[in-house]
Amino acid sequence: MFGQALDPEVLAHAMAIAQACTVFIAVGTSLQVQPAASLAGVAADHGARLIIVNAEPTPYDELADEVIREPIGTALPALLATLAATKTEHSG
Repeated sequence: MFGQALDPEVLAHAMAIAQACTVFIAVGTSLQVQPAASLAGVAADHGARLIIVNAEPTPYDELADEVIREPIGTALPALLATLAATKTEHSG
């Protein structure tokens, strides 16, 4: 909820996951509410592929490997299918 403090333990865990992930997908967020929004930058700074699916520009668009401005209901299924196919190609 807006205005509520995040549990420091939960935030630390989220930061660790963002640092370790290979793909970070931000869906339907303005990426302006901190500190949660900074997870996208943390992931990108640690080498993750950053994909943003949002109707409007975000402060992290320039860091993103891909920015998708289509409706979430259309974009997300296509994006996940592409990622799954890419994973299958790389593991097989």
